[in-house]
Amino acid sequence: MERFDEKGMLIIPNPIVKKTAEREKALVVVECFCQNGHNLVSPRAVFNGHPGILIRAKKDRKRGLIALSPVYGEKARIALDIALVSGEILDLHCPICDAGLLKHSPCICGADMIALFTTPTADYSNCIGVCNRVDCPQAKIINSGELVALSMVESL
Repeated sequence: MERFDEKGMLIIPNPIVKKTAEREKALVVVECFCQNGHNLVSPRAVFNGHPGILIRAKKDRKRGLIALSPVYGEKARIALDIALVSGEILDLHCPICDAGLLKHSPCICGADMIALFTTPTADYSNCIGVCNRVDCPQAKIINSGELVALSMVESL
């Protein structure tokens, strides 16, 4: 492995890129919508070459954006204009229309799984569930009413 690039800059490996690159197959969300049909996938934050999922977060008087990795199983995120406190429960909204994102179900951590729809029409049988508690690792994808497990993606 080279230590310097062609401009003489030190190359520091990104562990997230390496982890994803080692995986043969990955499920990447390319479209994700609020209940009003606004696409939440945005090039404002890029994860391993893929545009991230942009969500507006609110807690008391704090407001900001959170970009989530679109790669299923990868827990990377970027917070813009808001400090994330581990364990804190946030109100999640569409960054375009500011509508509060709908609850899918309770999370096992005691917070809520928030529904991000994979079609422009709000359809709970085609959605992604993300927990609104900071640092909760729970997430799920439901496609045609069937839960997609990470192990299913890796075994394809």
